[in-house]
Order: sequence, then structure tokens, then C-alpha cells
Amino acid sequence: MIHHATTIAVILIVCSVARDNRAADAVFANDSSGFAANAKSLLETHCLKCHGPELAEGEFRVDTSLGLEFNKAAVASKWGEVVNVLHSHEMPPADEQQPDSESVATLVDWIRKEQIRAEQFDRKSEVILRRLNRNEDRNTIRDLIGIDYDIGHFPQDPPAAGFDNNGRALSSSPLQVELYLAAARTILDEALVSDAQPESIVWRFEPETGDSDSNRVRYGKHNAIVNGGQNRLDGNTRVMHHNSWDRVINARDFAVPTKGTYTIRIRANSHIPTRDEVFAYAERTIRAIREKEILENPKSRNWIEAHIEEEIDHFRKSPIYDYGPGRLKVTVHLGGQPQIIGVLEIDSTQDDMKVFELPVKMTEEKAGISLEYAYHVPREMENFRFQSNDDFPRPEVIVDWFEIEGPVYDNWPPPSHQRLINSPVPADEQNRRRLARSVLANFMPRAYRRPVTDGEIDEKLKLFDAAATDGESESAFLEQLKVPLTAVLVSPNFLYLAEPYRNGTQDPLSPFELASRLSYFLWSSMPDDALFLAASTGEFSDPVKIIAQVDRMLADEKSDAFCKNFSEQWLGLRDVGANPPVEELYSHYDDHVESSLVRQSIAMFDDVLKNDRDLTEFIDSDHEILNEVLARYYGLPQVKGDQMRRVQLASDSHRGGVLTHGSVLTITSNGTRTSPVKRGTWVLKNILGTDPGLPVANAGDIAPKVPGIDKATVRQRLEIHRELAQCARCHRKIDPLGFALDNFDAAGRYRTQEGFGYQGRVQKDDPLVDASGELPDGTKINGIADLKRSLLKNDTMFVRCITEKMYSYALGREMMIADSAIIDATVAKLDESKANNQPRTLRALIGEIVLSPSFARR
Repeated sequence: MIHHATTIAVILIVCSVARDNRAADAVFANDSSGFAANAKSLLETHCLKCHGPELAEGEFRVDTSLGLEFNKAAVASKWGEVVNVLHSHEMPPADEQQPDSESVATLVDWIRKEQIRAEQFDRKSEVILRRLNRNEDRNTIRDLIGIDYDIGHFPQDPPAAGFDNNGRALSSSPLQVELYLAAARTILDEALVSDAQPESIVWRFEPETGDSDSNRVRYGKHNAIVNGGQNRLDGNTRVMHHNSWDRVINARDFAVPTKGTYTIRIRANSHIPTRDEVFAYAERTIRAIREKEILENPKSRNWIEAHIEEEIDHFRKSPIYDYGPGRLKVTVHLGGQPQIIGVLEIDSTQDDMKVFELPVKMTEEKAGISLEYAYHVPREMENFRFQSNDDFPRPEVIVDWFEIEGPVYDNWPPPSHQRLINSPVPADEQNRRRLARSVLANFMPRAYRRPVTDGEIDEKLKLFDAAATDGESESAFLEQLKVPLTAVLVSPNFLYLAEPYRNGTQDPLSPFELASRLSYFLWSSMPDDALFLAASTGEFSDPVKIIAQVDRMLADEKSDAFCKNFSEQWLGLRDVGANPPVEELYSHYDDHVESSLVRQSIAMFDDVLKNDRDLTEFIDSDHEILNEVLARYYGLPQVKGDQMRRVQLASDSHRGGVLTHGSVLTITSNGTRTSPVKRGTWVLKNILGTDPGLPVANAGDIAPKVPGIDKATVRQRLEIHRELAQCARCHRKIDPLGFALDNFDAAGRYRTQEGFGYQGRVQKDDPLVDASGELPDGTKINGIADLKRSLLKNDTMFVRCITEKMYSYALGREMMIADSAIIDATVAKLDESKANNQPRTLRALIGEIVLSPSFARR
């Protein structure tokens, strides 16, 4: 068997050697003469007065804070700030003597040269050998073996430069390699089978049979609990009206006889009340409640009667009663651990029962299935007393039955087995060894994503020989074969995108290395047969054929991984829900809204990509990508169904573009109120490609005991904060961008007033939202429309921003100063399309990246 400690040591040594083979005694040479010739005079003449020993404004001194060790991050950062303030004319101050433009250009050019030299010294602008991240590993196993392996127990991959495929952050540890070893064995145990096809079971659970845990029904060897909950019986069905601990339909205390993939089916439909039904019930109920209150307290008659119509009017106007279909949350409990396997929209009508299906992996552990009502009706002041009454009209889910069937196989042996072994296992040892070599010769090139040598195959075959036992069964052969296959799956050649150095960093990638770089860029997975064929036949030497492969790959459904992974990380969608809007203030926000917000932003990226729309549609568009719940949430014209689709916006709409997406607006808020600082910073980083940097060490917070602070608007709070001199310079750049988005609340809904009333409601005298501001260049803006116009006026900044981020994602490393030339060239190429009245598309950007020298070399 494989010695685990040896394997771990080999992997970690290979990785450390591959990451840095520079001589250990190499030292970065400071350019003292260059500093004296290009920088010293300007700094002394124009900067030393404020940033010298006498004042040291901002705790920054040009005589002591600026070192020449540009390979040190702190030093490079300070010089970078010097470039930023000179370029933006923030320094020297307007009332001080200004340096001539030639001196500034000389200084900036020297700083850039030193930054590039330091990057090259530290190889920061090189693509380094990197480990597959969790998603790539899962997708590769799926495409290599045909097993969808759950990587949930693997450590999260740390992001760097905004993405989790950055090679400098994807380190390995002994624990992680142990996880890879265990995973490889689990995957192969599932993939290779020697027994006859397991007998399939179909167990149907009828929830009308009982409504308590005392109701037991025999399934196989188990007396399972089947509990319909305290849900209303209607013939042979259970009617689910609202969520409550005692309204959960479930079957539990059973175990399936064989582990594998099963199908859970639910036969159900939905009843959706009309608004007229809701209004009639509410009016009748509210009047009855209030009449009783008047009888009990006659002195309150005038006050109560004055508010009755207002209370009833809520049910006439509020969009929350434009109900959609009922929803069910389906949870499987396995070995005591719950797993939500899906939330179903029950879009069948009351007269048309429909069967809904969900796949789930099961083991022989004790199991259970539960169905919970999942349609959210916000608890408002007007409805909280009675909305959980069984007679209150709200979407109902009618469940006839649910069942579990499996294990499910389209054929036997399963496809995973046939991918690895496509011939019978011989009886004699010699032919078994020959078959093992054949399996390895077929498997290893695909696993390593390159041709392998006979010597590499022979090395793995030795592991097969060493694992031999006296057993002659097919099962014994498979156990023996799993040893070298496991070794392949924990090899650095599989776990890492290996691009070994040869003569230097300018060496071009081999065709197979280029195929892998392309597939992990656009699919987050291994190359397919067409890419392997293209690599072996020399097609990657022809740019036309490379672009043809790109078009083919983008048309494949596997490109959904690219749309999801890139958009999630560029826009910050993985943070949605980390600090959600609090229910007390934003009762309309729920799990369905939250998941739809993420889907909306991913779907927009997919739409811009697949339909060749201009990149600036991310800033502003005349349409939105919506489903029914988001149309209702945003207050836009109704659409039906949970699928995302393009919806045309009115000319005066406040929506359009990612800046107005609830996903972005919620992650740039703090759960209770908006945060112009977070929103402005997000725009700088993700739209303009400018990093405002971290707050200075003594920035401080808004004093909590400032009089009236609890009733202060967000703008008033920040004005207090900006009085601190150390905060003012950064906030001048950040705050106007964030204020322009302040008409959108912390939950992403549009508003014109801030609400300080009960549950965040707007009261008569609450202040209007002030979304005005002045950009650093003097441009005055007021609200989202002005912000969009300002961003579109200089849209090349956005094109450069997304270009840089796309390069970083494609290459698996942060883009550095040394990469500026290739980024500028790509942006210029895209701008040619604009000059010719053609859209600047994501497809064109991807094409420029894959044909660039950076993509084709180490």
C-alpha cells in the first residue's frame, strides 16, 4: 500500500521547489543613484515642508518613510501612494508651489521602473505552479471519472487579488493531503463495482396516514415514522398553510438497504389565493378585532376608527399579497445530520398534481425526509395577528405523497466503472497485470492532462504489483487496482497545474499545458477530448483555431462554471447573506429573495456573455434579469415563474446594471442601514479598478455619544467622521460614489426617505434621502442616474478594470505593474470596437486574453 507520510512529503517538497527556485542568497539591489537623479529634488522641494520632521502630516515623512527596497510590500505601497496623489493632483495642495509636469513624469517613471524591477525580482508577474481549488477539483473528478464528489469538508480556498484560483494563496498542508488521500479512496470505491446491480427500492410515504410520531409504517426492515404534521387533511392529501414546528411533514427512522444515488419524488400542487380573497378576509377580520377593542375600551373609539381604513388599505396596496406559487423546503437527515437538498416552487395548479424530483446520495445510516412550508409572507404590523390563522388566504401546498427510489443507475456497471475499465477482468494473473497497465495507460494521460511516459506508467504498475493478494476474485483485482489509481489522484501531476520551468519565464506553454490553462479558465475543469486532440495535432499554433475552441467551450454548459465563479468573486456575491438585512426592519427580505438576488447577478453576466452585449451594460442597461419574486421585491411589472428572464425597463426606472442589484446593495450595507463608505469603496474597486487602501491606523469611529446620533442620517454620521483630518482625503473619493446609491436601502429596495418609524417605516417628518455629491474632478452628481452617466462618460476605466480582473482570473495570479502594457493593449483593442460602433464584449475580451503572450507562456 502507499505510505501516506512519504506521499505527503513528496507532494510538499515538489510544491516548494516549484514555487521558488531562485538562489537563496539573491538580494534586491537598491537604486540609490536613480533616487538621487529622479526623485530627491522634487520631494525635498515640494513635499518635505508638510511631510518632514516638523509636521509629518498623516504620519508620513518623505525623508524617513520612503525606503528603496521596492521588493518589500510596505515600501512599494508607499511609493504607489506617491504616484496616486501626484496623478490626481491631490498633492502638493493647491495653495502650495506646484512641480512642473516634466519633473513629475520623471519621478513617476522612475517609481514605475523600480516597481517593475522588484516584481520581476520576486517573480510576482509570473504564473506559478498552483493547486486545483475545491471547485476545480470537484469538476475535474466529475469529468475524469463521472463521480460528483462532495468537497464540502475540504478547507475553503483563500482568495487573493479577489479570486480563489490564485496560485500564491493555494498552499498545501499535510492535513489537506490526507484529505486528498481519503477522498481518492472514497471516489474509487464508488466508481468501481464488482457485485451485481443492487436491487432498487421504491418506498412511498402517505402523509395522511397519521399526524404524530406514533404513526409507524413498515418499509423493508424498518417501522418508519410517517408524520403528516398538524396540517389539514383534504381527502388523501395534506394542506400546508404556514411554517411551524408542528406543521412539518416527515418520514424518518428508516435506512435504505444500499448506499448510492436515490431520487426523492413529491406529488403536490399549489393553491394561490387572489388579492380580492386576501382583502375580503383582512377587512372582515380587522373590523371584527377593532369592534371588540372598542367594546372593551370605548374611550379609544375615535383613535381606533381613524386607523381602521389605513390598516385595511395595506391589504389593498401592498405587493406582498400578489402571491406566487407555494414553496417546499426538502431536507434529508442522514446519520443525524440534516442536509437541505432543495427548495421547490410548486408551480402546478390545484387541478393539476405534479411530481417533483430531487436526487440525493444516501448511505445505510438511519435516515429521514422532511417537507417544510417555505413561502414567506412578511410579518407586518397589519397582519401579524392573524396571518398564521389557517383561514387566512395565503399560498397553500397540497401534498399527496412523497417517495424515495434507488439506488438509480441508467446501466450496469455504472458509467464511472466503464470509464476506468471497459473490458471483463481476466482470470489469470498475467492478463490481469496487462489489463491494469492498459487502465493506467488510458487513465494517467487524462488525469495528468498530458502524455505520460512508459516509465511513469511502470512506476504506478509497481504499486499494483506490491498490492497483490492471494485473492482471485474480481473484487480482489479491483482493490489491487485502486492502489495505483489512488496514487494518481494524489500525485502533484493531478492536484497541480504543473507548468515546469525550462529555460526561463518567457518559455511558451506546451500545447497540452495551454489546453489545461484554457479549460480551467472557461470550465474550471480538465480539457475534454476535443482539447486533447487539438493539443496533439498542433491546432494551438493557429489563433483562428484557438478562437474556434473558445467559442465551442463558451457554448458548452460547462462554461456555466466560468460565469458563476468569475461573477461571484468579481461582484462579491459569495458574501450575500453573511450579514443580511435584519428582519425587524426589512421584513420583505427572505431566503427566496436572497438566493434570487445572487442568481440575478450571475444570470446577467451570462446574458452579457452569451448574447455579446457591450461591457458597459454592467453599468447601465435598459432591461433587468428577473424572476417573479424579484419583480415583486423591486416593485417592477409582474412576471410569472422562478426562472430568470430579461425584462424591459421603463425609461424612468431606477434599475439597470449591477450597481442596482440587490446582491451588491446588501453586501455593501451593514444589516440595519446603508453604508456609503462600503458602497463607494465597492465602486472604486470593482467598477473603476482603484483600491482606496485600508483606513489609516488612527481613523477612529463615530463617537457613539454624539447628541442625536441615533436619529442622524447616514450622511450626517459621515460628516461627523470626515471632521477627522486623517479621514477626509480618502472619504472625498469614496463618499460621493456611495451617497449616489443611498436611494437604495440596506435590503436593495428603492426609497426616497429614510425611515425611523416602527420596523423602519417612513414617518411624515422623516428626512428625504440626499444622494448628492461632488466627485474629485468637480463633477456634481445626485443619485444613481447621474452616477451611471459619470461612469459611462469615462467607461474605459471600467473596461480596464474588468480586463485586469479577467486576466487575473485567467492566469491564476495578481496582475502587477509589469502587466500594464499588456492590459493597456487589450483595452485599446476593445476600444477599437467602440470606435467602429461595435460592442466591446466579454467574448472579445476572452479572445484577446487567450491570444495574449501572457496567456501562452509561463
